[in-house]
Amino acid sequence: CLATLIIMLVGDTYTLINYVSFINYLCYGVTIIGLIVLRWKKPKIYRPIKVNLLIPITYLAFWAFLLIFSLYSEPIVCGIGLIIILTGVPVFFLGVYWRNKPKCVNRLIESMTCWGQKLCFVVYPQGGVAEEE
Repeated sequence: CLATLIIMLVGDTYTLINYVSFINYLCYGVTIIGLIVLRWKKPKIYRPIKVNLLIPITYLAFWAFLLIFSLYSEPIVCGIGLIIILTGVPVFFLGVYWRNKPKCVNRLIESMTCWGQKLCFVVYPQGGVAEEE
């Protein structure tokens, strides 16, 4: 989010759309690869929607062509898109992977979550007593 705000302040919208498009296509392809891997490794689990594997494999062929073409035609944009994705790695390690955090870090994360929820008007109701206005 911070990287996107900086790019919006410094760059133009067209460049931001290029970064996000590359990231989206990369994530879509990884998702389809995950679907194929799960169908191969765990064929017996329940799936509410089951499609013929020819459809995701065909999609992956086109996806690979578009991704390789994007990397060839605009390597700097794709590289910056990958850097944007990698900015989430420290957040993952600090927020999810690190289990035994000190209380001050937990409080900081909770306050940032609460602030973000209020900013975006997505506050999920907690089980406690509602605050008086």
